[in-house]
This record gives sequence, C-alpha cells and structure tokens, in this order.
Amino acid sequence: MLVYKLRLGLGLLFLVLSGVIFARSWIAPRLDQQFDPLRLNLGGVMALVFGGLNIARWYAMRAARRAWATPVRSPLQPDPSLVRPKIPNPELDFTRQTTPDTTDRGD
Repeated sequence: MLVYKLRLGLGLLFLVLSGVIFARSWIAPRLDQQFDPLRLNLGGVMALVFGGLNIARWYAMRAARRAWATPVRSPLQPDPSLVRPKIPNPELDFTRQTTPDTTDRGD
C-alpha cells in the first residue's frame, strides 16, 4: 500500500475516533463516570487535530502528484524546439494580389 493511501486511511480513522469520543455521552453514557471527561475531551481534540493533519498531508501529496503528471504539451505533438521553420515557396503564395498590366489597354 502506498504512503498517500495510508495517510488517507489514518486521517479518516482519527476523524472517526474523535467523533466517537465526542459523542460518547450518547453512545455510552456510563463511560463519563468511569474515566476522566477532561482527558477524554483532550483525546478527542488530539484525534481531531491528527486526523485533520493527515488529511491535509494526503491532499497536498495528491495535488502535487496531479500537477507533476500534467503534460506540458499535448501528446503526439512534435517538440517545437526541434522543428525548423520551412522557407515558404513563393510560387505557392496565393495571398499576394497581382495588379493588372497597364501596357495592354484596349484603347
């Protein structure tokens, strides 16, 4: 398994654990009586911070990988630095307009 998938999994695990710790009064009401609620709240905050940190690191690595994989030029296009400009053939230049000859007037 790759590191970025592990970061995503660990981040999601920490976020789920922080949700369970913060919702402990609805899930297991006797848990507050057995353990110190201040320490459980601090554990929930730490799990939330660690989950957010791992998700942020996963997202940064994912964005960097996508930016690195983006091609600079379109595929199957020649490299413009290797293509030499061709000199146009003047016989095939149809953009110039020819002026009519003034010597052959029908006067």
